[in-house]
Amino acid sequence: MQISDIVEFWSKLEQDQSTGHWFHPADRNALSSQHTFNLQYPVSPYVGQIETAEVIILGAIAGYSSELTPTEFPNQASIEAYVQRVRNPKGSDWSFVSRYYHGVNYGPLVVNGDAALINASPYRSPKVSEEPDNRRVIANLPSSAFNRRWLIEAVLPLAQKGDRLIVAKRAGLWKLPATVKASSGLAVDPAPVSPQITSTAWAAVQEFLKK
Repeated sequence: MQISDIVEFWSKLEQDQSTGHWFHPADRNALSSQHTFNLQYPVSPYVGQIETAEVIILGAIAGYSSELTPTEFPNQASIEAYVQRVRNPKGSDWSFVSRYYHGVNYGPLVVNGDAALINASPYRSPKVSEEPDNRRVIANLPSSAFNRRWLIEAVLPLAQKGDRLIVAKRAGLWKLPATVKASSGLAVDPAPVSPQITSTAWAAVQEFLKK
């Protein structure tokens, strides 16, 4: 598998015209079971230049706020611009991101292209740690399985050679094998619920980007 395969996969995201729901077509059946994801807004599989960023951060899910999320998608033009960034991350401007990333220490790295975040699931909800139905659905999502395979087959070999650094920020939903979590080129954040990359993982990011 190649780095670019993640973009090819997610370029197939679509919106059901009858419901307005956004999803990857491979997930249609899994999403028919009980869940509380908000599918009214475009999915967020990754944030940043995922093909070229040297630091790959493993996130959990796309967030949702009843107050903030609608302001990020005020009209059709904003929706189309967002979808275009998913379909062409390398050729897009990431200087405008969700306000969430303005408050985290790795936000500037996403904006300047040094880092990208990839979610275990691209679907939106407020707090997946308190949503057992959503965690169950994520475990069965073909797209989550694809993201994990992409990480292991395309990114991990580069990380082992020193060409990428993987930061497991929210490792729980990724279901990574123990051998992967212990691999060279991967740093596990010891404080996954913190919005910041913390401790030794943040130190590893800073050291890696000095090269």
